Amino acid sequence: MNANVKFIRNVTISRPENEPDLMAVKANGLAEINCDISPVLIPKKYSEAPHDGIMELDFILVPSENNQTDIEMEVDIVFRVKDLPPWVKGLKINASENSNIELI
Repeated sequence: MNANVKFIRNVTISRPENEPDLMAVKANGLAEINCDISPVLIPKKYSEAPHDGIMELDFILVPSENNQTDIEMEVDIVFRVKDLPPWVKGLKINASENSNIELI
């Protein structure tokens, strides 16, 4: 499976008050995935109507009929870092089409 983060949308850095040497980096972006799976919504089968009137659908990945698909999806990651070198003043997160800098 080939998956590349194409575009960084947002980067945030936070430090918990109770652990000042720990830092959480959250990045959000758009990923381009070329693989042989496809995301689909599959309705559940019902023998009778649910009493609440809510139809459920499962959000799953299934093998694609084609060998290649081109899908773009939003992705998030949280990376926890401890004991950074003292010279670090910011972080730069790179994607294939852009980057984003967040100062600490």
